[in-house]
Amino acid sequence: MGCNACQDCGSRCEEQCDAHVPETPLPSPHPVVIFDGDCRFCRRWIRRYWNLKNEGIAWSSLQNARDQYPNISEDSFKQALHVIEPDGSIRTGAAACYRVLQLVGVRAWPLWLHEHASLARRVGTAIYSWVSKHRAAADRTSTLLHGNVAAPSTTLLARRVFLRLLGLVYLAAFLSAGWQLKGLVGSNGIRPVSERFSFIETVFGVAPFNQLPTLLWLDAGDPMLQALWITGAIAASLLVIGLAPMAMLLVCWISYLSIVNGGDVFYNYQWDALLLETGFLAIFLAPFHWRLNAPGARRPSNAIRLMLLWLLARFMFTSGFVKLQSGDPTWWDCTALSYHYWTQPLPTWIAWYMAGAADWFQKASCFLMFVVELGLPLLIFGPRVVRFIAFVGIVGFQLIIMATGNYGFFNLLTIVLCFLLLDDAQLLLLWPRSVRWKIRAGLVRLESQPRRLLNAGVLIFILSLGIPTCWAQLSGRPAMEDWRKFFAGYRLVNGYGLFRTMTTTRPELRIEASNDGVDWEPYVFTYKPGPLDRRPSFCIPDMPRLDWQLWFDGLYAEALPNQPNIEGLMIMPDLLVALAQNRKPVLDLLEYAPFQDTGGPRYLRWHLDQYQFTSRVERSENGDWWTSTPDFSSGVIPTEELLKTGLR
Repeated sequence: MGCNACQDCGSRCEEQCDAHVPETPLPSPHPVVIFDGDCRFCRRWIRRYWNLKNEGIAWSSLQNARDQYPNISEDSFKQALHVIEPDGSIRTGAAACYRVLQLVGVRAWPLWLHEHASLARRVGTAIYSWVSKHRAAADRTSTLLHGNVAAPSTTLLARRVFLRLLGLVYLAAFLSAGWQLKGLVGSNGIRPVSERFSFIETVFGVAPFNQLPTLLWLDAGDPMLQALWITGAIAASLLVIGLAPMAMLLVCWISYLSIVNGGDVFYNYQWDALLLETGFLAIFLAPFHWRLNAPGARRPSNAIRLMLLWLLARFMFTSGFVKLQSGDPTWWDCTALSYHYWTQPLPTWIAWYMAGAADWFQKASCFLMFVVELGLPLLIFGPRVVRFIAFVGIVGFQLIIMATGNYGFFNLLTIVLCFLLLDDAQLLLLWPRSVRWKIRAGLVRLESQPRRLLNAGVLIFILSLGIPTCWAQLSGRPAMEDWRKFFAGYRLVNGYGLFRTMTTTRPELRIEASNDGVDWEPYVFTYKPGPLDRRPSFCIPDMPRLDWQLWFDGLYAEALPNQPNIEGLMIMPDLLVALAQNRKPVLDLLEYAPFQDTGGPRYLRWHLDQYQFTSRVERSENGDWWTSTPDFSSGVIPTEELLKTGLR
């Protein structure tokens, strides 16, 4: 059955044109769906379901069908939808709607509920009766909320796009880990994972795999670290091209979980947890097939898709909620962004311009941020147009963050999650009109019964962890602590919320080296602010974890009661020892290291300076992007003494 008018308008029937009514010659051996052909609301929704399945079902307007069923009055046909079965049985109204859902393969439980639960039957009948009497208003409302309602909200293409983009995020994460792991936690790195694991085994008497699940328990040497990120990168690449998606997602998740749990403090960031949580759920969204685009691939699981959308909503909402929950006055009076652009860990040069904006602009931006973080998550589970509003708002917000700060793959991953807000009809708009019809998207076979039972089990399990986690974070009261702690090491459900309190200063740690104790040269980090005239740069999607962690150590150093006491800092003691030993993997993480060609320095010292963006006037005068004010200094530390005693 085709539509000539679709060709006249340059479209195709595959694009769900709703200008014409599908008609099937009668009589038919199949169930017959009879609707009012003069009702625009009826035509549009019938076209929607015909687009889902047009074989094995007869579709007919009452104008063409009434002669075939003289025992049914025209008024009865006009008042309600009819479904006439091959055996002559008839369903009307709400029951007929539910039967259509069952016939096209959307869902069967509404019909069962209607036929077995009297309350559900009464409610469904009342709603149907109201809509039937107000079809014009219902049509305007459905168009407003669903857009082109004749285009079905299927997610086969959406799954393909989401999984391929997730593969790119995984690939970026593994490649970023590849050049840093040896310097961070390798055998000659800042905090060797082999030493840490040996200590843990000594304390526990056995490798606590469940508390810290990682393949590094088998071997924590450099070859294993290399194998993990290379294996993960290969699996991510295969996922991008669509080969064995379910298996590749499992390999990616295991590899990255092993890296995160072996990466010590350097991999204890929220985006690592978000990638693991997303990656775990994505395993069950992927088709159990060798190719992502295979003709035999089954329908994406609605349950798993909803869990991923719940993750997106939970991540966004809690990010805004914790800011207000903290009571930080800068968030409550909307002045936080006056500090954010220059106090965030790794700002970009665009942040310098944003920091100089007027106060009214900073306050308005902060207010809009709360609208996005607290308001848009409420739209995530709405109909098509409402979801699209959430998509545009959240993606635009993430792009602004990416423009002003370096957060690795964090914002990219959030954008990838947002693609699940779109359905196939919306995604097809990204392709040229001439090739849209060639892209296979629609409603295919349901997943097998065992797969649906597996997905239901995953849903129940994740909810058992997620609901207590949300309750604990939002209410401040613990819930099911033992149950959540048992699975905590797998990062399956996590709490989120960046910048709970806004930092209003920027303490920067600077490290200098000397061979005579008189002339000093600084260590220059790749992205961390250092030289005052160096323009802040972009490093997305890479994640320079040493630079990031030193931002935290600067905050800890500023808060130390006995300055310049180094005790209490996370990595500075280990970093100074590594620099004193001139460890090459560590030096490779830096842009410049003095005396590395002469065996390392004889003396080290570190400073804490207060940094801030220059004003437009200051930069026009001296070209500097930063100003700095000395806070305190550690004094001279002989490297020979440092290597003998250490700093811990």
